[in-house]
Amino acid sequence: MAFVKFILIAAVVSMVLRLSKEEDPGVTTKPMAMETKVHISKPSITASLNHQVLYQGEEVTLQCTVPEKLSDLEYAWDKDSAPIKTSQSTYIINAATVSDSGKYSCMAKRGTTTSEISDPQVLTVKKPPQPKVILSVGWSRVFTDEKVTLICEVLDTSTSWKYTWLRNSLKISDDADIKTTGNSLSILSAKQGHHGDYTCEIELQDRPLSRALSTKFALSVQEPPQPKVILSVGWSRVFTDEKVTLICEVLDTSTSWKYTWLRNSLKISDDADIKTTGNSLSILSAKQGHHGNYTCEIELQDRPLSRALSTTFALSVQDPPQPKVILSVGWSRVFTDEKVTLICKVLDTSTSWKYTWLRNSLKISDDADIKTTGNSLSILSAKQGHHGNYTCEIELQDRPLSRALSTTFALSVQEPPQPKVILSVGWSRVFTDEKVTLICEVLDTSTSWKYTWLRNSLKISDDADIKTTGNSLSILSAKQGHHGDYTCEIELQDRPLSRALSTKFALSVQDRPPASLTLETSWSDIMSVDTLTLKCEIKDGTLEWNYTWYKDGLFEQTILEETYSVKATEETFKSEYKCRGNRTERPLYSSFSEGFKANNIVLKRKVLLAISGCVVCSIILLIIGCIVLRCTRKPEKQEMVKEDFFFSMTDSKTQTSSPLQEYLTENGPPLDKEERDESTAIINEAAPIIEDQIKEEGLPSKEAGHFTSFKVEKSPLKEKKELQSLKECDESTALLIEAVPAADDQINEVTPSKETACFTSFKADISPSPESNGLSSYKEC
Repeated sequence: MAFVKFILIAAVVSMVLRLSKEEDPGVTTKPMAMETKVHISKPSITASLNHQVLYQGEEVTLQCTVPEKLSDLEYAWDKDSAPIKTSQSTYIINAATVSDSGKYSCMAKRGTTTSEISDPQVLTVKKPPQPKVILSVGWSRVFTDEKVTLICEVLDTSTSWKYTWLRNSLKISDDADIKTTGNSLSILSAKQGHHGDYTCEIELQDRPLSRALSTKFALSVQEPPQPKVILSVGWSRVFTDEKVTLICEVLDTSTSWKYTWLRNSLKISDDADIKTTGNSLSILSAKQGHHGNYTCEIELQDRPLSRALSTTFALSVQDPPQPKVILSVGWSRVFTDEKVTLICKVLDTSTSWKYTWLRNSLKISDDADIKTTGNSLSILSAKQGHHGNYTCEIELQDRPLSRALSTTFALSVQEPPQPKVILSVGWSRVFTDEKVTLICEVLDTSTSWKYTWLRNSLKISDDADIKTTGNSLSILSAKQGHHGDYTCEIELQDRPLSRALSTKFALSVQDRPPASLTLETSWSDIMSVDTLTLKCEIKDGTLEWNYTWYKDGLFEQTILEETYSVKATEETFKSEYKCRGNRTERPLYSSFSEGFKANNIVLKRKVLLAISGCVVCSIILLIIGCIVLRCTRKPEKQEMVKEDFFFSMTDSKTQTSSPLQEYLTENGPPLDKEERDESTAIINEAAPIIEDQIKEEGLPSKEAGHFTSFKVEKSPLKEKKELQSLKECDESTALLIEAVPAADDQINEVTPSKETACFTSFKADISPSPESNGLSSYKEC
């Protein structure tokens, strides 16, 4: 009977352990009240939408309804499979944002009865389209009285828009010169008052929506340019038979002009001495009749425009001829060490002239830097002392003639300009991934410069992160390697000149504050909760951050708190989570944290529960087996019980039979001789192995993978005492029954240490101490 009782107890314990694995240890079941079961059909969602696309700021109401008219219904909503905190049948979005886009579904429930999940309702929320002002008729730069038409272009043509036009941020009303129709604005006759920045503002005609403003369109309205007559060939004071060429100069070269020449307000026609081509008038052989005031009149060839008259150019024709200093080699504005050659030009080449050169009215003599030959003066290596007004004086060598002095030629000599590196876009102290644009500023813009960029005195070449265009250097995405002192070196593109180096610009590149993702849920809580808490820490305590969470590389949500709760399910445990800090001031965001996966936690949790259950089951089965052996062994065949284990196989060396052997031979069912001999041989072979295993597991071992074996201590008794009676056996059985619930409670308390992956094992104590329940725990790391 005792053996049967032990079998039943073992079955009950096994069932309890199996149920404890299947149930959540942190959930206690409550008795459910009796309720009437009802059927709830699949609900449907209706939306208060008049349009397929919502714009930001609009309102929408979602209604979840079921066919049955049932009271006390509750509703559960979710968006993109994420729950929404509401239990009402309606879900209202007062001011929609882009983040409200997604698939919405609902489910009705009453008590424990729930309906199917409704078909999803898709919401699409967009930002209002950005309008753009474009030119339809005319030009962005017009002259007075011309016509211009602007169009407010919107890419989204699926809706009806209302257009409002503004100039310099002020609303434009129709008048005699301006007409607006639909998305167009027409200036019928441009005035200078129409000059300015034009924008258009759009809004939906039948839906509440904040206005969207276009980019600016700069319209320039001005009077026609004032032409100017300048001398191209010859002099304003010429001698007869000399050649003169006048140019009608217009600063606006972006348009095609028609030119008309006048002398003393009368139109000039071509003849044998005068030829007009484009904007030039050439007098091939000056006569006294060519003396007078010259003007030119311009008008646009393909645009209606009133004529514009130039200022007057006075041309004097007389005898004899006058010399002129012209530039042969170099430029009128040179830099040090450049070469310049001036020519003293005289139109009358039929005679031999003697030339004298002067600078600032003082005669120039040859030296190491200046050489004069005939009518030329060459400065071999310009110095700042060569700066000044140059003239040449001529006289005829073979006939008496008063000297004639040339007009002045202004020669400018200066050092190369000092470039300067300035910041155009970004900051001198930037964070990684930010954009920076540097400008090599040269005050002298009259010449074409070639720019070379250097960092820490080493030349910089274009790559994926750095682009150089003209005098600018753009770092598209700053890296630590971009840190350093930047300089630019300039040289003229088409002139020999020593290089000029700028001052240094120190650019500092700093790493973004690093983000660290840690698991906040302790090991003791992982066994009992159904969510894990992740914490995102930014290694910069001086700044305030918002936190953006990502799941498998996709955006999840942005929250103010640094902690984030993850539902502890098989699906979420397979995902990788990352976080990043965000703020409204620089640095706008931190670096990404390392990825966190909870798969190993699930594995450890399962292994821990499985091992714990196996250990406890082994303890109980071992105790049951030992008690059975003790209760069934004959007193006359009892050997002295060892002190270190309350149940033990007999020493094979003493050749004393074990309790199991005694039970099989004495109290077991009748066996024939062959079966008895076979059983006895198996027991004799197993006894030493079991005995050695018990001895090896008597004390905790660190090499055993952090698990300890179990040691049962026997209370002090006299050696060679007879086997306890059947009554003592029953008392041991009762003690085991009392110990089972305690062992079950001990299983639930098995949790790994937060700092180490340690496991707790158990040591059973059968001493008759009233304070002990027969089990004590032992932790080994």
